Amino acid sequence: MSLQFDEHRLYLSDRPRLAAFDAAIRAVVRPGDVVADLGCGTGILGLMACRAGAARVYAIDGSGMLDVARQAARANGFADRILHLHGFSTRLDLPERVDVVIADQIGRMGFEAGVVEYFEDARRRWLKPEGRVVPGATTTWLAPVEAADVWAGVEFWETAPQGFDFSCIREGAANTGYPCAFDAGQLLGAGLPVVTFDLTRPQAASGAATGEVTTGVTRAGVMHGLAGWFTSELAPGITMTNAPGAPDRIFRQNAFLPLDPPVPVRPGDQVHTRIVVRPNELILAWRVTVSRQSAVVAVRQGTTLRGMLIAREDLDRTDPARRPHLSRWADARATVLELCDGRRALRDVEAATAARHPSLFPKVSDAAVFVAEVVTRYGATPDAGA
Repeated sequence: MSLQFDEHRLYLSDRPRLAAFDAAIRAVVRPGDVVADLGCGTGILGLMACRAGAARVYAIDGSGMLDVARQAARANGFADRILHLHGFSTRLDLPERVDVVIADQIGRMGFEAGVVEYFEDARRRWLKPEGRVVPGATTTWLAPVEAADVWAGVEFWETAPQGFDFSCIREGAANTGYPCAFDAGQLLGAGLPVVTFDLTRPQAASGAATGEVTTGVTRAGVMHGLAGWFTSELAPGITMTNAPGAPDRIFRQNAFLPLDPPVPVRPGDQVHTRIVVRPNELILAWRVTVSRQSAVVAVRQGTTLRGMLIAREDLDRTDPARRPHLSRWADARATVLELCDGRRALRDVEAATAARHPSLFPKVSDAAVFVAEVVTRYGATPDAGA
């Protein structure tokens, strides 16, 4: 069963989110504009752009939701103004430059859902020199947080389920960002902005951003980690946030970055946090220093790089000194790519692939499944407007 329908139901039930985007799109999109909607999902932002006067919208999505967006455009009378493109925006070309790029690929902290990478690419390749983007900027906020229930997920790996030792997983668990919804009462100090991505301008060549912030502890407790959230400026004067306690908070979870081990804190303690963000690689590193009366009482650090599950075999394959050779499956893929020359029908590609690789595909029907996987990933869209 697909959970995409329920995921998008939640998106469309989020009134603060929809109201903020609608206001921003009305403020930014002008009559006659050409708009690109990245990761369009149900197509709701493109529909808003049409209602605001857009002459044409390129709705782009790499999932099966694109057909939902296509049906929604038809049901709402905008099928003649929205062209639906299947795939990732970074791998597609548009036939013209656009006036506006819109997307909600912000994630929980303002950068981890691809918004920086996608907007950088779209701004460089598609956007007119005087073009606009929605959102214009995203800012990551951090605060010290008490979250014993979330931290228990890290400690779990010391419990020896059924008497077996899984403590080797603890380090990875302590270097992972966890989705959770915090309330303001869990914060041990004020949240402060630490990193901002201006999506209207070229990003740093390295793709990395660094920020530092110091906040005072306002109540006694145990600091289990950092709470992270975002504020996004969709258009001048129009913002959207998932901040704990915000009256117009959207229905999106925050992020929890653990401290291992947690740190008991008192009112007046100072928490200094330094983070390094590499949004395109989804890598985040944090270093937290807790001081009391100018004396350092604890230093903790973590990085999602240590929390990534990467098989040793995959690492070995990327050794620069290694001399790689292709597997039988890679040879079969090369066959499919060679045969997809624009002249052969798909049934002929399937039959030829089965004939060349009988040990992999005893029947043509077996080859058909494999060929479908290849062409849906690498094949050109037959008709972008269909």
